Amino acid sequence: MVNPNDANRGEAQARRLESVAEHLRELLRRPEIEARLRTAPGEDEWNAMEILGHLVEMIPFWLAQSRDLIDATGEPPRFGRTLEDAGRLAGVERGASADPTELLRQLQEETRAAAESIRRLSSAESAKAGIHSRRGEMTVNDIVETFIVAHAEDHLAQLKAALQS
Repeated sequence: MVNPNDANRGEAQARRLESVAEHLRELLRRPEIEARLRTAPGEDEWNAMEILGHLVEMIPFWLAQSRDLIDATGEPPRFGRTLEDAGRLAGVERGASADPTELLRQLQEETRAAAESIRRLSSAESAKAGIHSRRGEMTVNDIVETFIVAHAEDHLAQLKAALQS
């Protein structure tokens, strides 16, 4: 059963994630930015398409990590990845060469699925914990907030900055 406080939190998180996807959709469909989609703002910085590719990859990755914690029995499992993780980097690379319309479609799909999952989390599921490789103990709610929702919001700001340079 979903506690009303958890439902409100989950609803707020889901709406924030949906808002990021909507802002990205509106921003990336502007004709004047098309020429800047693949231009990096600086050395060792991702361009808009690479950021979008990362978002499409990271949302389901962290949802799966959350599901692993929820499904775990016994000791809290270890979870997480490094910045050099092959899957993470592959998402960035896919974004670099992807069709913007297709990548936006994939982002909408991942966002819809994630928002639905976030809204359905029960109190017990949200409270399940694991041990992150750098941050230590984190709950499923911490993962949703830190690695999905706030992470997506941070990348929205990064993408806006990349397009302005």
